[in-house]
Amino acid sequence: MLLTLVFVQTSQAQNNPYPNELNGFEFSGKGKLAGLKPGVSTKETVKKIFGKNCEKICDYDSDWTVKFSFYENTWTKEDTNRKGEKSVYYLDSRYLGKLRKIEISPKRQQPLANVSFPNTFQKLLRSQITKNRSGKSRMINYDVFQDVYGLTYELYSTTDYDENKTKNEKLFNKGDLFSIQYNISKEQEKVMFILQKSK
Repeated sequence: MLLTLVFVQTSQAQNNPYPNELNGFEFSGKGKLAGLKPGVSTKETVKKIFGKNCEKICDYDSDWTVKFSFYENTWTKEDTNRKGEKSVYYLDSRYLGKLRKIEISPKRQQPLANVSFPNTFQKLLRSQITKNRSGKSRMINYDVFQDVYGLTYELYSTTDYDENKTKNEKLFNKGDLFSIQYNISKEQEKVMFILQKSK
């Protein structure tokens, strides 16, 4: 039986930069994240809220871990239209050092296998290949659901091994929540990135 997503609809919904948060998993603009906003906040802001020892990754609470990524170097991005014409954009220097992404990860299993994401989310696939000390590799596959506001949910899908896995190596079940990410929205990117050249 598929669960129907219930979205948060309050009087403050219009002020929420991530209006498609899942019910029960609302972090944006609340609690310790209330004073943090991608594209605006800095490392110093993070330290004031989470403590001086928390710059990139730390405990959010007893159930969640939070990770922060920043625009620390020169960033560029490319777009190619249907004619094959390439446009290159670079990050406006005013945004160097600003918060790029907030990532929340559960410390315990959070099954979302029975959740049906609506068409406000685009479904993508992501794979990550890692190797252990003996050279054996594994590829972890994730189902990625993202919207135009920069909200992303990553769910564990499968793990492929080049040899039989060891006992207790699998930490997730299919459909378990791996992370929630609060990124820069497409509209924000239009302001933050400047057209450099076209080919």
